[in-house]
Amino acid sequence: MSASRAILRAVVLAAVAVGVLAPTSAALAEPSSAELTKQIDKASSELEVVIESYNKINEELKATQAAAKQLGEKTTTLEQQVKQASTNVGQLANRAYKSGRFSDANTLLTLNDSQDLMAGLSVLEQLAQARNDEVAAYTLTEAEYAEQKAKLDAAEKKQKAQKDEASKRKAGIEGELKNLYSLRKAAYGREQEQAAAAPVSNGGGGNSGGGGNSGGGGAAPSAPAGSSAVVQFAYAQLGKPYIYASAGPAGFDCSGLVKAAWAKAGKSLPHNAAMQYNATARISASQVVPGDLVFYNGLAHVAIAIGGNKVIHAPRPGEVLTIAPLNMMSIVGYGRVR
Repeated sequence: MSASRAILRAVVLAAVAVGVLAPTSAALAEPSSAELTKQIDKASSELEVVIESYNKINEELKATQAAAKQLGEKTTTLEQQVKQASTNVGQLANRAYKSGRFSDANTLLTLNDSQDLMAGLSVLEQLAQARNDEVAAYTLTEAEYAEQKAKLDAAEKKQKAQKDEASKRKAGIEGELKNLYSLRKAAYGREQEQAAAAPVSNGGGGNSGGGGNSGGGGAAPSAPAGSSAVVQFAYAQLGKPYIYASAGPAGFDCSGLVKAAWAKAGKSLPHNAAMQYNATARISASQVVPGDLVFYNGLAHVAIAIGGNKVIHAPRPGEVLTIAPLNMMSIVGYGRVR
């Protein structure tokens, strides 16, 4: 083999090595810590949207269940009234028959159900002019019962659909959490931050179990009288873990923390950030005081302002409740609980 051909052969072999071996080595390379963190941030942001939609379904389900309960109670009452009215009408027909005052009264004795009775109302009106009130009460009660029963059936059907949807979303969340925790373990050596003792606060609190930055210790920041209990409660939860769909006491998600904190001030808020946005009054950035709410991530995240351009919030799965800068991410708006 000539020297030139030997050189050419070496160049070809080198090119093959670069073209084949290099991509293989690159494919086997472990993602860097920065790349993993970027993946975690993206997965967490997307998962938060899913979690808040799950919270919304649960809030809607609770509303449907409450409506169904009210309809059920009303329907039961109407059903009893229908039975009583039906009895009154039947007794009316029976008396007319026994008295022999109306030759066509025996027609009613062959009627077997309420539909037949409804069909024979014209006969009843002829038989008992003096008892028209009972006949009218029967027809009205029967109609109202049918209407309310239809509403109840629709509510129960909607309730079942919402339960099925919530179950599907929960299963999806559990799968996404598994992937997220795997990423966190690869990046940080553990799936979740360790528990941290909550800072001392004159608003109560306690330990929970989840580490990370609690934002300092000491007493809770001062706040207006109407929201002082809110800030104190939120401050006492620092260090507790993020638990999706939870409003405490062991842990919270973002809207769960807001719901639980404002409950301390006697205000009932839904367990969903977007619903909380709709339930609060709009204020400007310059009007924000401790206790006001700050909304982020397309209304998929919410935090509680504590003054000094800071907020307390439940960040995301794997992390603990913490203090963060008010402008930690793009702000959608501000809300004041009414």
